[in-house]
Amino acid sequence: MNFFNFKNIKKKKAFTLVEILIVVAVIGILFVALVPRIDFAGDKARETEVKNDFRSFEIAAEQYIREKGGLSECDAVLGLCEDDALNMFLDGGLKFNSAGNCAKEDPWNGTYTVQIMKPTGTGVNPNNGAVIFICNGKDGKLDATDDNYAVAITFHDGEIDSATTGFSSNIESGIAISAGSDTKYEITSDGISLQYKK
Repeated sequence: MNFFNFKNIKKKKAFTLVEILIVVAVIGILFVALVPRIDFAGDKARETEVKNDFRSFEIAAEQYIREKGGLSECDAVLGLCEDDALNMFLDGGLKFNSAGNCAKEDPWNGTYTVQIMKPTGTGVNPNNGAVIFICNGKDGKLDATDDNYAVAITFHDGEIDSATTGFSSNIESGIAISAGSDTKYEITSDGISLQYKK
């Protein structure tokens, strides 16, 4: 008596080598498509950190300007970064040294810097001026301005205003910020034009 009929036993179907290679190829394509998005999310997080640090710098600069009634006491970064000036309004980890470099590194392990700009010419209000904070961005180079971030706080004839540049969503105002070979503070028909030194 034969209990097993080998003709009726069905073989279990397995994956072929071609099918396995197709699955691996599809996974590889999805990986290549998603990796830039993952890196983009990291850049967005870093940009948010820069915004938060800039907000602290902006608040400190506004407090200093309000207390002093402008920027007449500061003609250079050295005067701005003293302990009884801007640093008085910043936490210990966010203070700037006499060269205008922040104690805290930016999210790309670079240095936040600060510059001061004063208008020039005759009949200029000595209280007017601007403080601008700069992050060199992903490449860490100030001379390549493609990924630089900046926030400017201006005092002009009793009014304090601010603007940002480089962010995916900037603070818009009557301040135009650009990079150049030297610092400039100009009054134009559209508002204030600032150029930070790269």
